[in-house]
Amino acid sequence: MTPSRCVLALLSCPLLAAPALAEGPRYSMTRLSADGGSANVINNAGQVAGMTRDPASGAMRAYLWRDGVQTLLDTPINVVQALSADGKIAGNISSFDPEDFQTRPAIYAHGATTFLPPLAGTPMSGYAEGINTAGMVAGSQTINGHSMAYLSHNGVSTALGTLGGAYSYARGMNEAGMVVGGSAPASGKAHAFLYHGGTMVDLGTLDPDGTAAAEAVNASGVAVGYSWLTSVERYRATIFQNGTAAPLGEFGDYEHSLALDINDAGQVIGAGDNGDTFLYQDGVTYDLATLVPGDAGYRLTSVSSINNSGQIAGTACGSSACFGVLLSPVPEPGSIALLLAGLGLLYGLRRRAPPV
Repeated sequence: MTPSRCVLALLSCPLLAAPALAEGPRYSMTRLSADGGSANVINNAGQVAGMTRDPASGAMRAYLWRDGVQTLLDTPINVVQALSADGKIAGNISSFDPEDFQTRPAIYAHGATTFLPPLAGTPMSGYAEGINTAGMVAGSQTINGHSMAYLSHNGVSTALGTLGGAYSYARGMNEAGMVVGGSAPASGKAHAFLYHGGTMVDLGTLDPDGTAAAEAVNASGVAVGYSWLTSVERYRATIFQNGTAAPLGEFGDYEHSLALDINDAGQVIGAGDNGDTFLYQDGVTYDLATLVPGDAGYRLTSVSSINNSGQIAGTACGSSACFGVLLSPVPEPGSIALLLAGLGLLYGLRRRAPPV
């Protein structure tokens, strides 16, 4: 289990609502699965990958959704983690037996599942966390008792090293192959890192006595994640750019917040306490649940991925089941009016234009 998976289980304090705003972006919600599951990741083509229940067997299976059509995939991957722009899926094949927990990283592409090669040493388990169109996969493997970030490409897995300490773990990757995550420096407390071109750079932390990790990185190399603040014993959403770590968004001193993904426009999504979610854009923090119309019987409980169109993949839960959802930005009425006015003007000009 990577540290961020552990963190989410610790968030137990109520997240106060974001500052009240007169206007805010609006989202529609589309349900992607009929009977249980989650939407784990979305790419810039609007494809969504996640897990859902097979109506025939009842088992959880990976799926790919696009334009209203959900396709169950013939793959043993049972934890979907990443989706490239051209539809390659990276994930894990996990045995959840508490007596013998194991997980192996794999990719699904062109109808076939391929296991990722292990690093040298004694591999105990492994995770895939990011993938790009070139087929590069970033993740972590447990080697000789320590987690080690790796990059796998063309059948070869390479350890990324550490910031000087005993371990590292990868959490995200962009199209250019930049990898972000967390690693222990010589002091032993994890800092966020960015790896590119053979070099691992220390992105720091908000608290010198605390820890930090980066969860995602956009095309500009701006990373987001979280820091642990020892003074208030809270996780704090953090943005890492231009060599510095800074708080992201507006939250109370006694609220947990984790930034989970960022797109190329700088929009950030994240999680708070008790399943609360947030959107950060243009310097404003929004309680994401208030931007989505309510639907009888279920509510948005988590978000995981945002693409460059502002679409968000997440999970909604009702009284008996959870399922994947897609949040899509709703154009502002003013924008629609301007568009219609523009089309009307164009039509009028075409009618008045002299014949050629």
